[in-house]
Amino acid sequence: MLEHHIQKAIVYKLAFSSDLRFSELQPEELENKLFDYHLKIVVRDGYVEKNEDGLYRLTPKGRRVGVRAFEKQLALADRAEPVLILVVRQDPSSDSPYLLYRRSIHPMLGKVGFMHAIPVVGESIAESATKQCLEKTGLTCEFKIMGSGYFTTYESDVLESFINFTLLVSDHAEGELKADDSAAEYFWQTNPDFSSKDMIPNMETLAKHYLAGKPFTIEQTFRY
Repeated sequence: MLEHHIQKAIVYKLAFSSDLRFSELQPEELENKLFDYHLKIVVRDGYVEKNEDGLYRLTPKGRRVGVRAFEKQLALADRAEPVLILVVRQDPSSDSPYLLYRRSIHPMLGKVGFMHAIPVVGESIAESATKQCLEKTGLTCEFKIMGSGYFTTYESDVLESFINFTLLVSDHAEGELKADDSAAEYFWQTNPDFSSKDMIPNMETLAKHYLAGKPFTIEQTFRY
């Protein structure tokens, strides 16, 4: 478990990058000895590793924590993370573009998929989806729930992601896309290839269920 704010900051910063040098990780206000001490702890505890080039990067365990490093309950790395997956379109016609995002953080840094949101206590799932979509994209959407389940994703044989998801759909997005999210780059795309290697591995499955238009519950494992 990450116990110190410096250790949490190391994992958080690495969540936005493939790898970093010691000098790039170290805050200017910290002396080398103190920072090196906490860096060695996150390496020892399996959140960070040093590659052959001397660069530091997150391990699979560290990637699953990622930007959640400052959350109070950090025994989350091996638990299913609750996620809202949002299918957003301007209308339900076949040639209407999809709102997609490219992840700027781990896990699956650089992969493309549907927007993710987080359920919030005191709000319905649809309310949370609507609020976060507006905050992050500038789009006004009303969502309906289509399905749910569990996705487990491995990179080769290493656990990369374990989520308990709810899929929500909005086929009538209004407004101009004005993205404001440090964790992702948003864009519209017409007729995307959901089977592409650039996609998050679960995208082909999610698109198939969305296009079928029927409620569903699934549990599936992916490897890439």
